Amino acid sequence: MTGKNKAKARAAAAGLLVLILAIIGLLVVPQARAKLDHLAFDSLQNLWPRPYIPVPVRIIDIDEDSLARLGQWPWPRHQLAALIERLRAAGAAAIALDIILAEPDRTAPARVSQSWPLPAAAKAAIAALPDPDALLAETLAGGWVITGFAANQPAPGQQEPDTDGAAKARFVFSGPSPLAGLPDIGHAVRSLPALEQAAAGNGAVAFSADGDGIIRRVPLVVRLGQHLHPSLALEALRVATGKRNILVKTAETGALTQLAIGPLHIPVDAQGAVHLHYTDPRPQRFVPAWKVLDGSANLADIAGHVVFVGASAKGLLDLRLTPAGDIVPGVLMHAEAAEAAQLGALLQRPDWMEGAETLLAVIAGLTLIIAAAWMAPLAGTIAALSVVAALAAVTALLFLGLNMLADPLPAIAAALVAHGATALIRHRQDQAERSFIRGAFARYISPNLVRHLLDNPHSLAVGGERRECSFVMTDLAGFTTLVESADPATLLDVLNGYIDGMVKIAFAHQGTLDRIVGDAVAVMFSAPVAQPDHAARAIACALDMDRFSQDYVARMQAAGHPLGLTRIGVNTGLVTIGNVGGGSISDYRALGDAVNAAARLETVNRHLGTRICVAAATVSQCPDFHGRPVGELVLKGKSQATLAFEPLPDDSDCAAYQAAYELMAAGEPAATAAFAALAGSDPLAAFHLHRLQAGQTGIRVVLAEK
Repeated sequence: MTGKNKAKARAAAAGLLVLILAIIGLLVVPQARAKLDHLAFDSLQNLWPRPYIPVPVRIIDIDEDSLARLGQWPWPRHQLAALIERLRAAGAAAIALDIILAEPDRTAPARVSQSWPLPAAAKAAIAALPDPDALLAETLAGGWVITGFAANQPAPGQQEPDTDGAAKARFVFSGPSPLAGLPDIGHAVRSLPALEQAAAGNGAVAFSADGDGIIRRVPLVVRLGQHLHPSLALEALRVATGKRNILVKTAETGALTQLAIGPLHIPVDAQGAVHLHYTDPRPQRFVPAWKVLDGSANLADIAGHVVFVGASAKGLLDLRLTPAGDIVPGVLMHAEAAEAAQLGALLQRPDWMEGAETLLAVIAGLTLIIAAAWMAPLAGTIAALSVVAALAAVTALLFLGLNMLADPLPAIAAALVAHGATALIRHRQDQAERSFIRGAFARYISPNLVRHLLDNPHSLAVGGERRECSFVMTDLAGFTTLVESADPATLLDVLNGYIDGMVKIAFAHQGTLDRIVGDAVAVMFSAPVAQPDHAARAIACALDMDRFSQDYVARMQAAGHPLGLTRIGVNTGLVTIGNVGGGSISDYRALGDAVNAAARLETVNRHLGTRICVAAATVSQCPDFHGRPVGELVLKGKSQATLAFEPLPDDSDCAAYQAAYELMAAGEPAATAAFAALAGSDPLAAFHLHRLQAGQTGIRVVLAEK
């Protein structure tokens, strides 16, 4: 395995560890898992609420107007009896009271008159008046009415008798008993025994709000002691269908799976609860109680309906929170459950779903770990987004097509955490690799070329572009003699010191090292990164190289190493730059006549007696150039002349030379004497004096040798 693949494998291993920890966290911290579930299920409900389809379910609402018209709660029992009679007369299939009538009627004549100072005859007459509770019980006995009871934890020392109470439903079990797996709701707060006995059914009004107070699930059966009881909604459906039995289906473990009443089959979870799929608010579900009592309500629509009687008035404190953030009366939950059960629209979350989601988290996590470790960052990000989108899409399809609740968030969270950890490690590895490459290759090629290749890896492709660049070519005189006379260790020591100094100067001016051939160094400017001042950089680099070379050669000569001075040629022109090579090797090079001309200018220094020779093409781009003209040089193999200059330090005086040069350019005979006066200390002046003495005139110099 290559080093690159080993690094990827290490990043993947770290991502796998993070994935394992994330999944363990989801398994051992149920609160975190529950929050993710709630977020997912609420989002699905809010995006796609259950379409409202009219079914025979209505709510008789004890609303604010009803309290204002009929008086404060609780109403007299005869008023409730009248309400029930009207609903029964309208043909209601079941009348479920989401009301706990646990106390005797406070308006009963016998109770009201107890503290009155009445004669015995008056008290006897009052006692003989009809009892409101008995009147209501008689009304309930007329059939189709379901009373409710609520769960309440018993006070210390209080024991709930192990009894079926006034249960009217009979449970028939298909499979092991589910009681052991159901939580005991504790103490039941019931309606008066006479009322429960008279009713056609009794159901629990217990709700199980989650930690955020939202009602997402409604239990259809509850455990009280060693007995099973139906909820108010389930009991209302049983009474409406005229059945006595409720079939309870359980798995081999005893976990509840389904409830059935005649042809009605209702899937439930292991706790006997169903997940509600709320509709948008529907006012047509509600009929104000006062309209039923005063006869203004159209009760023709009540026939054959399951009717729930409950309160939306705020003062009665039966308000609940839905996933959409709506505050609704608790009776709506019973109605929603009864509607969805008849439509087969209850949301399902099979027991195996959580295990499937965990397995999905593993698969998604491994996929994104591989993507982060082995793909480019952009491709890895696209893969991560694709996995998230796929999980969300599958979740939506299950919800819309099968009414099935699946939570993609554990898989998404675990996978993204693992992906992020892997990607972070790969990023750090890449940064370390880039730093290593930058440090390692900067010893072989130019730092600016390294940066360019790291920032633009596509530029490694073989190809090129046309660009104006400047070039500095150098050659060390006397190196051949040193090669022949020095031992290998000394030779390399001298050469390495020289090359190191020259390359450092090139890099200091942000030049790109084109190549090193023996003692010769070639530097280019404005490639690969464009440099508007490339000509000035090239001249400044040449001057610094010249100063370094003079100092270094002096030190080497003092040490007994016969080195000459460095000759330098500088030129500017259009070239083709880019990678040259094939499938096995490539080299970043500049190709063109400007490169060759710079090399020729370097060689002519030995004829001119100069150390640096710069083409006019370079000088023309440097308004601050300080130097003197050499002449129009016709280089060997060329037909066109190249005007060349010798750059000089800023403090040098070249006025005398310039005057002599202008005389020579004008063809004046006085040029010979002018150069003769300078030739003793100026090699370039001596070169021109020799030309003039040989009968040549003007500034054009034809070079027969390189």
